[in-house]
Amino acid sequence: MNILEEIQNCPVEWKELGEVCEVKAGKNINKTFIQNNLGNFPVINSGKEPLGYINIFNTQNDPIGITSRGAGVGYVSWNEGKYFRGNLNYSATAKDEEVLLPRFLYFYLKNSSKEIENLCTFDGIPALNKSSLEGLLIPIPPRKIQEKIVQTLDKMTDYVTELTSELTSELTSRKKQYSYYRDKLLSFEDEFYQVEWKTLEEVAKDFGRGKSKHRPRNDARLYGGDIPFIQTGDIREAGKWIENYSQTYSAFGLQQSKQWEKGTLCITIAANIAETGLLGFDACFPDSIIGFVANPKFAITEYVYYYLNSIKDYLANKSYGSAQDNLNLSTFSSLKIPVPSLEIQSRIVQVLDNFDKVCNDLNIGLPKEIELRQKQYEYWRKMMFNFNKKGDSIL
Repeated sequence: MNILEEIQNCPVEWKELGEVCEVKAGKNINKTFIQNNLGNFPVINSGKEPLGYINIFNTQNDPIGITSRGAGVGYVSWNEGKYFRGNLNYSATAKDEEVLLPRFLYFYLKNSSKEIENLCTFDGIPALNKSSLEGLLIPIPPRKIQEKIVQTLDKMTDYVTELTSELTSELTSRKKQYSYYRDKLLSFEDEFYQVEWKTLEEVAKDFGRGKSKHRPRNDARLYGGDIPFIQTGDIREAGKWIENYSQTYSAFGLQQSKQWEKGTLCITIAANIAETGLLGFDACFPDSIIGFVANPKFAITEYVYYYLNSIKDYLANKSYGSAQDNLNLSTFSSLKIPVPSLEIQSRIVQVLDNFDKVCNDLNIGLPKEIELRQKQYEYWRKMMFNFNKKGDSIL
C-alpha cells in the first residue's frame, strides 16, 4: 500500500487548532530597537523575510509562525532555533507532540492558505484574528502517517529548493555573461571603430520630460479614455520593449500632456533610477520619465538604449535626493555617448538583440521550469492531506 492509499484509508480526527495548539502573539518591536540591538537572532514579524537581526531572543524551538497583520497576513513560516517573535506574528505550538507533530502541522497550514485567507479581514489593514485562527479545523491522523507525510514532503521540499537554486544560478550566470559582452562591445576600448562623442541632446530628434497635468486615475475616472499612460514601474518590469501599461489618459488629458511615438526610449529619473525601455505603442508618461527619439542622421534609438543600459550603475550613482533618488534632465542632456557610424550602430544592435533574445528565452524558460516544479510540489502536498471529514475519499 503506497502513502496515498494509506492516507485515504487511515482513521482521522478533526479538531480545532485551538484544541490541539496554543496560539499566541510575540512582543512589540520597532526598527529603532533593532538598530540599537544588532545581533544574530532573526526578528520574525509580518512579511516573508526577517525584519532584522538582534542580540536577544524570546522564542526557542517553537518554529511555526503565522503573520497576523499587514500585507503578508496569513503567511506561514518555519523558523528553527532561537529568534525574536514580533507582535505581528502568531505562534502555533502543539500541546502534545505525541498527538500532533509540529512539522506535520506546518505542512498542513501551508496547504491551507486559502482557508486561512478566508479567516482574514481586509477592511483597512489586513488582519487575522486569533480566535478565528483557533477555530481552523486540523486533521489528526495516526502518528505513523504524520511521520510518513513529513518524510515525503521534506524530501520533495529539498528537491524543489535544490532545483530552484540550480536554475536561478544558471539564469544569473547567463545574465552576467550577457552584461559582460554588452559592456565590452560598447566600451570602444580598442578604438577599432571610429567614434565621436556627442551629448544625447545633440543626437536627438525629440528629447524631454513627460507631462501629466492630471493624475491618470482621476482623468480616466472623469473623462474616460484609452490612451496608454505608463509609469516608472511599467518600465522596471519590462524588458527591452514596454508592452504593458498600468493606466490610461483621455483626449482631454492629452491636451495638457504629450503623446510620445512608438519606439521612444523611456528613461526613469525618479524612484527607479536609470531604468530604460522602448515604447511598444504610442503613449504618455509623467515628468519622472524622460523621452528620447534619435535623430536618424546621427543615431539609432535602440543603440542608445543598449548604451545607457551598459552605464546604468554609473547613472544610478549620480542620483540625488533625500526621500527618494532623482536625476534631472540636464544630467542626460549633457551626457556624452560614443557615436560610431550608423552602420556600426546597426550591427551592434543586431548582435545585442541576439544576445538579448537568448537571455530572454532563458528568462522565460528557467523561471517557467521553477514555476512548474513548484506547482508539482504543491499538487503532491495537497494529495498528502487528502483526508475526508466524512470518511469518503475526495479523489
